[in-house]
Amino acid sequence: MADFRRVFTVLAVLAVMAFSASAQVGVANGSANSLLACVATAAGTPELRPEGYTELAGDIVISCTGGPTLQPGANIPTTNIVVYMAPSVPITSRYMTTSGSGTGASEALLIIDEAGSTITTGVAGNYGPKAPQVGCTYSQETTVGGSTCNAIVGVDPGTAGGPYEVAVSPTGCTTPFTGCTAAQNVYQGKIGDYGVNSVTFYNVPVLPPATSGVTRTFRITNIRVPIPGGNLSGTLQAIISTNPNQTLPVAGTAINIGIVGPSMTAAVKQYTKSGGNPFQQCQPQTVELSANLIFTEGFATGFKTRVVPGGAANGIPGNSSGNTTYAAEGTNTAAPSNQNIPGGLYGGFAANTESGFIFPSLVTNNTASGALNYTAGLADYGSRLKAVFYNIPAGITLYVSTTSGASGSATTSTSIPNPVGGTSVRPFAVLVATNSGEATPDSTNFAPITSSTVSNINGTPDNLQAIALSATATGSATAVWEVTNSNPSAVDSLSFSVYISYAPTAASATNPYGTPITTLPLGVAPNDVQLSYAPEPSQGAFTTANATQGQSPTPRFAVIKTQEGPFAVIQLCQTTLLYPFVTGATGFDTGIAVANTTWDPTSGTNGGTVNQIGSCKLYAYGVTVGAAGNTPLQTTVPGCDSLANPVAGTNCFPVVPAGQVQSVLASATLTNFQGYVIAVCNFQLAHGYAAVTDLGIRNLWSSYLALELSSASIGASNTRGTSIINGIETLAH
Repeated sequence: MADFRRVFTVLAVLAVMAFSASAQVGVANGSANSLLACVATAAGTPELRPEGYTELAGDIVISCTGGPTLQPGANIPTTNIVVYMAPSVPITSRYMTTSGSGTGASEALLIIDEAGSTITTGVAGNYGPKAPQVGCTYSQETTVGGSTCNAIVGVDPGTAGGPYEVAVSPTGCTTPFTGCTAAQNVYQGKIGDYGVNSVTFYNVPVLPPATSGVTRTFRITNIRVPIPGGNLSGTLQAIISTNPNQTLPVAGTAINIGIVGPSMTAAVKQYTKSGGNPFQQCQPQTVELSANLIFTEGFATGFKTRVVPGGAANGIPGNSSGNTTYAAEGTNTAAPSNQNIPGGLYGGFAANTESGFIFPSLVTNNTASGALNYTAGLADYGSRLKAVFYNIPAGITLYVSTTSGASGSATTSTSIPNPVGGTSVRPFAVLVATNSGEATPDSTNFAPITSSTVSNINGTPDNLQAIALSATATGSATAVWEVTNSNPSAVDSLSFSVYISYAPTAASATNPYGTPITTLPLGVAPNDVQLSYAPEPSQGAFTTANATQGQSPTPRFAVIKTQEGPFAVIQLCQTTLLYPFVTGATGFDTGIAVANTTWDPTSGTNGGTVNQIGSCKLYAYGVTVGAAGNTPLQTTVPGCDSLANPVAGTNCFPVVPAGQVQSVLASATLTNFQGYVIAVCNFQLAHGYAAVTDLGIRNLWSSYLALELSSASIGASNTRGTSIINGIETLAH
C-alpha cells in the first residue's frame, strides 16, 4: 500500500502515453485518405458529487483521420466548435475575463494534438504532442477581420517516412515551410453564446491528417457543471456541433461525460467523559473529548485535493520527503508540473483533484481577493468540510482538532507522520478557517491556509492538537477543514474531534453559592452541529443564482440534506418537578415545597456530586383570576441565588441546602394565579410536595406529590429543537 501512489502515477502516465500515441500526429507510410472522418468520444465518465456547483465533467476527444493533402503555405481551414450540455444545465467553468474579451470567456479549453504531452511520435520538430502549449484567447479567436491565431500548412522533415504536414504559424517560416514555429494549439472557450449550457471555440484550425495511420485530435477540457437544482440527477451528456460542418465533420451524437454519484454522508459520534460516566453540569471539566465528527465521501473520489498531491515521488517540486509538510501539493507557483498534461485527469493521477487541466499562461485578476489571480483550471482549494455548532451553552469552551484523526476512533497516535503526498494514500485534512473565511483561496504556492486566530492547545485526550472556537453572540461557531490527501481507490472517511471544558461559576454577591454552567431555558433547542461541504451559499457569501456563472469560488457546494447531531451530552445537575394544580386566587392558597436529597447515602452513585446546593425557578402557566375574568398568564418566580436583593418567599424561591426542605406560598409569590407550575431546581436529586387549602384551612385541604420530569441532558434530543424532557413528561403523565 505504501507504494500505491507512486505505482498509480506511473501506470496512469503510461496509459495516457499509450492513448495519445495512437491519436496524434505521427509518421506513417501508406496512401492518402480521400475523406476526412471525425468521431467524438468521452475520455472518461467521472462520478459527479450531487452537492457540487462546479463539478468537472469528463474530457471530450474528437479524433480525425484521412482528408485531402493541403499545399504547404496554404491557410488551414477553420471551424467553430460548440459543445452543449444535456440535460440543459449551465456551464460553471470560471470566467477568465481579460482585456478585450467578453463575459463568458472561460477556463474551458480546447487542446490540439495533445500539445505538451511530449509523447514521441517521430516528429523531428516541436509539433503535435511535442509542441509547447501556446494559447489563443477568445479575443484573438474572434478578432474582426479574422482570427489572429491563423495557421498555415508547414512541413516537418520527419525521421521515418519523409515529410508530413504540420500546423505552423504564418510568420517566420523558410521555404518549403520547414523549421517553422508551431501554431497556437490551446483555444479558449466562450460560455453562453448559444445558451447557458453551451461553450464555443471559435476559428479552430483543422488540418486534415491525410496520411494513412495518422490521427489528429481535439481535446476539450475544464467543463464544469452544477448538480444541485434538479436538472441533472443521472447521466451528463455532451452534444457537439461544428460550423462549417464539412471542415470538421463530427456527428451530433450525445456522449456520456459524467454520472451523478451518491452524496457525502456525515455523522456525530458522541462520547462520555473519561471513565465512562456522563458529563455532569455541576462538575468542572478539563479538556475532554465529547464527540467525533465523521465525514464519509459518497464515492471513491468524492474528497479531492486542490492539485495532485506532491512529493518527489509524484514529480512535483517543493517537497522532497513527501510527508513532512502541509504544502505537499507543490510549491511551483506557476503550475504543478503534472497537471498540465492533456488527458491526465480521468483514469490518471489527477482523478481526485478539484483542479482540472491547469494552463498557467491564462490568468486573470480575482477582483474579490485583490492581488490573488485566477489561473485557468486551478481550483481555489481542495474539498472543504464544515461543521457549524449551534446553541453552545454559555460557560462551555468548545475545541476542535486541527487535523483529522483515525476514522471514527477516539484514539490516535502522535507518532503518525503528516500523511500528505509522496506514496501515502491515507486520507488527511487540516483546519483552515473558524467562523469565517470558508471561501478564502489557498495561498499561491498551493499550501492550505491555516487558522491563527486563537491559540492551539496540546495534551488532548486523543493526542491531537486542538484549537478553541469563539462562539458568536448567537451561540454558534464554525470550523472548516481542507482535504490535503485522499485515496482515489477507496471510499474515505475523515474524523475530527470535538472537546469541551467548563467550570461552575465562582461565588459572587448575586450568587453566594456559585452556580453551574448556564442551563437551557425550557423550550430551547439542545446543542447541535450541522455538517456539510464548504463553501456553501449561506456562509460562503454567494447566491445560488451567482453559483452558476462567473468568478464565484471554485469549488462551491449546496447543502442538499441536513446532517447533524448533538456535539455534547451533559447531564444537567437539575431536577424538574411538575405541580399539576396551584392556586393563589383570593380565598385560596397553595404551599409549594422542595426537598434537596443530594445528602442521601446513594447520591453519588450515578456520577453526581453529593451535597449539592441551589435554588429552584418556578415556571407558572395558567390564568390570573379576577373580577374582569380570567386572563391567560405565564410568569416565573426566580431562584433567590440569582437576585441582588432577594426576599425569600416573596420575590424568589429560597436556596435549598442538601438535606433540607424549602417552600413558598402561592399567595405571596403568585398572587391571583391559578394553573400548573414547573419547578426547575439546580441540584440533581429532589422531591416536591404541594398542599392546597382555603384560607385558614377551614373547609378544604388537599395535598399531592409533585411529578418528576427529569433529569434531562444538554444535547439529548429526539429531533432538532425537541428536548428529551418532553418525552419524559409524557411518561410521567
